[in-house]
Amino acid sequence: MLRKGSLTYRVTNVYFKGMDGDEEYRRIKAKVERLEPLAEVDLLKLIFLPLMKSQQTEAEMAVQAAELAKASQSKYMNFAIAAIVAITDRFLPEEYKKRLLEVLRMTQIEQWLREEGREEGLKEGLKEGEMKGKLETARKALLKGISPQDAADITGLPLEKIIEIKRELAKASC
Repeated sequence: MLRKGSLTYRVTNVYFKGMDGDEEYRRIKAKVERLEPLAEVDLLKLIFLPLMKSQQTEAEMAVQAAELAKASQSKYMNFAIAAIVAITDRFLPEEYKKRLLEVLRMTQIEQWLREEGREEGLKEGLKEGEMKGKLETARKALLKGISPQDAADITGLPLEKIIEIKRELAKASC
């Protein structure tokens, strides 16, 4: 326990291995199949299923928990799936990460990931296009007789890169 003025910080360890993950899974699955809404405690248990005692491996339970969260159609479905992914990321083998990604298909999380990927791709494409433009400008400037230092100043490229381009142009003209 840590006391600092009027604040007290106390850590309470929670061990999920003492909980029966298989029983919790069956109970939550039955609620989902009956189309009953999941209570907050159900969602929390669903999120932590991979850390509970089970006949299944942690990885297998993570995939089953994510599938169950998706099937629940709870308004917290995306939160539950994201939390399962976050909790299991460190110990999940690659093959199970791929299976977990399959569960994410057609959820709002997948849409967010796709949009993020598009934005990253666009940024990367713009950077690549900008770099190609700078390289072409440097080539043209060198062909017009501009000094490597001036070409570097104009394009913002490193002088070493400009010198490399000048060498390539000299080789090509031979």
